[in-house]
Amino acid sequence: MQLYDKPMIAYLHNDLAAFESEENDKHLIYFFEKGYVTVLGEFDSDKYAGGKACIIFNQDEVISVGKGMLRFVDDKS
Repeated sequence: MQLYDKPMIAYLHNDLAAFESEENDKHLIYFFEKGYVTVLGEFDSDKYAGGKACIIFNQDEVISVGKGMLRFVDDKS
């Protein structure tokens, strides 16, 4: 895992939401609106297309997404 020395700004192309299972009344776990997010770092992962994932932050939650879902504003990707 590589945490960036300075967080980067990227544009998230899609809304992202996750809900708990039916046993837990389907409560919302997190919701990221498409738009600008802070990217804290990246890591290798077989779960994501391209094999790279980024750790993103939207002022409320921290999750990981495939690097291909982001368009970096800073010139790092």
